[in-house]
Amino acid sequence: MTLPQINPRERLALIVGALVVLMTVLVMGVILPYRAAMANLDTRIASRQQQAQEIQSLRQEYLLLQRQLAEAEARAAKSRDFSLFSFIENTAGQVAGRENLVYMRPQVGATQDGIREEAVEVKLEKVQLDQLIRFLHALESTDAYLQVKNLRVRTRFDNRAQIDAVMTISMFGRSA
Repeated sequence: MTLPQINPRERLALIVGALVVLMTVLVMGVILPYRAAMANLDTRIASRQQQAQEIQSLRQEYLLLQRQLAEAEARAAKSRDFSLFSFIENTAGQVAGRENLVYMRPQVGATQDGIREEAVEVKLEKVQLDQLIRFLHALESTDAYLQVKNLRVRTRFDNRAQIDAVMTISMFGRSA
C-alpha cells in the first residue's frame, strides 16, 4: 500500500491540525488537571491550617479549664472543715451588723460526681451598698469554694440610701 502524495499546503494543514490536537490534549490532559489539583491542595492546606489553629485554641482552653478545676478542687478540699452558717453569720455581723441579718435558711443540697453542694439563703436588710459589697468580697476571698448563685437587691422605700438583699450562697466541697 502506498501513501498518497500530499501537497505542501495539505501537509501544513496536517501539521497545524496535529499541533492543535497535541496542544489540546496537553492543555486538557495535563495543565488544567494540574492547576485544579494545585488549587484543591491550596484549599486543603488553608483548611488544615485553620483546623490546626482551632486545635491550638481548644488546647489552650482545655489547659485553662484544667488549671481552674485543680484550683477549685484545692479550694473544695480546704472547705472540708468549713462551716458555712457560722462564716456567714460572723461575716455579716462584722460587715453589716448582726441586727441587719434577717434570716439564714438552708437550701436543699446536691451531690454530683463526688462534689457536694451546701446552700443557704441569706437576707440582709437596711444595709448600705458598700456594706453589701464588702460582704460579697468577703465571700469571694475566703479559702472555701463559695459562690453566690442568686442575688436580688432592691432599695428601701423608707430610706433610699439603704438596700435589702436576698442571696443564695453555695459552698462546694468533696463529699465524705
